[in-house]
Amino acid sequence: MIKIRYCLLLAVLCFSPVALSAAENNPQSLQELIVLGLKANLGLKIELTNVAQSRESIVIEGAEFDSQILASTSFAQTKTPFETTLSTVTENRTKQYAGQLGVSQRFRSGLTSTLSVNSQWESDNDTSNDLDPRYRTAILVDLNQPLLRDLGAEVNTTNLDISRNQQRQASLAFLLQAQNLTYQLETIVRQIAGEGQIIEMRKEAESLANELYQANKKRYEAGVIPISELQEAETAQANRQLDLSLSSQAYDLLVETLNQQLNFVLGDNFAPSGLMDNKLPDEEADFSDISALLERALQKRLELKIVEYTLDNSSLRKRYQLNQLKPQLDLKLQAGLNGLSGRDRGITVGSSYDNSWLDSFASLSGADGYQWGVGLQFSMPLGNRAAKSRLYQTELQVKQEQYRRHDLEAAIKNELLQQQTNIKRTKEQLEIAQRFSALALKSLEQEQRRLDEGLSDTFRMIAFQDKMISAKIGQVNALTRYHIALAQMDFALGNIFERHGIILTENAEELNLENI
Repeated sequence: MIKIRYCLLLAVLCFSPVALSAAENNPQSLQELIVLGLKANLGLKIELTNVAQSRESIVIEGAEFDSQILASTSFAQTKTPFETTLSTVTENRTKQYAGQLGVSQRFRSGLTSTLSVNSQWESDNDTSNDLDPRYRTAILVDLNQPLLRDLGAEVNTTNLDISRNQQRQASLAFLLQAQNLTYQLETIVRQIAGEGQIIEMRKEAESLANELYQANKKRYEAGVIPISELQEAETAQANRQLDLSLSSQAYDLLVETLNQQLNFVLGDNFAPSGLMDNKLPDEEADFSDISALLERALQKRLELKIVEYTLDNSSLRKRYQLNQLKPQLDLKLQAGLNGLSGRDRGITVGSSYDNSWLDSFASLSGADGYQWGVGLQFSMPLGNRAAKSRLYQTELQVKQEQYRRHDLEAAIKNELLQQQTNIKRTKEQLEIAQRFSALALKSLEQEQRRLDEGLSDTFRMIAFQDKMISAKIGQVNALTRYHIALAQMDFALGNIFERHGIILTENAEELNLENI
């Protein structure tokens, strides 16, 4: 079980000075571009509000144990007729003002306590009572302690513990989306860089077609070649202009996608190829041991940590529902002191309580009156079916989350196997594409010499040019796919931040995302 509290805010991102000025200038490195995206992406900002909301849920649940002030006031007046033995109808008249001020507190053990001060002013026409009006003041302490159901901090803080786990899940979900964004940004930038190289190759192809067309035009005017060869060169020229336009369109669309992800408009001088090293790594990582890869992924994948917290929440609910199977048995305690004062009617010799309202407090402090009581209250539904059904529901939730965790582990293993194949095959395709490109260039050079010697024609020359351009583009695409495959593997291992020099610093209090 993960015990670290996650408190991740995008505000704690430590940006380098260059990254802070990214709003004014294009990013100068892939890392800087990613940090810009982590700062400005709207999807991340939305996810960040979930972290703040979940943190407030902790406050709400913790407020269940805050003290509460109680206050009340009331007035009552009665007139009750009654008949004496002399058949004379009379009436009993009373007036009463009452006020209460107190504080109540619920403790995590389940204990509920109330301390209150009650004061009353009473006036009536009952001459058997020597004080009119009378002031009664009392201090009361009421305690209610569950002995079976709802007993103990583990039970009564269930919702608070669940809210804490949900806050950690929200932070992890934010981090997971940040990881996804990091991977997406690298993928898009590499695609843009590759498309930029393809545009240069399309321009080269167009230039070759132009040169061939101009040369054929001279040869045609000299009567060396037929019109068909001139038309074929012109057709190739138009076709390559179309290919160039299509590549430019793909490049512009990718840049717009990148702008949307960044929530930032890149300048016209944006050069994606300069943001990263597009060469093959000097030392390639070993991805052959699937067991080692799976062990690394299971330790770092945030989805698994999110599921672990969900499973922990289900276990907390199960523990609570187990407690709810018990009968309700509460111990109730009450103790208090009472005080009295008032105005003497003068019917008898002067009363010792003949004083003002404040003197009722003096009477209370002198313990002129007291009260106390103790009791037990028991209740339990016959059959207790609702509690049993809720417990069964939570047991099913626990089982469901266990299945979900096993399913996620299997999915991660399958993803790693797929990425193993992806890296192996893209590397293989890159090596083939490099060899194909070298052979196609060599064949074109040989065919150019044959054309210069009059041993070839326009149709063959265009075919060899197309093959050479296709081979070069294939090499660029293969290299792009290989780098993306490496990024996909790092993402599958949970290492996408480390890939770009972004680290997670953990301690007992918080999890911070830092750019170094």
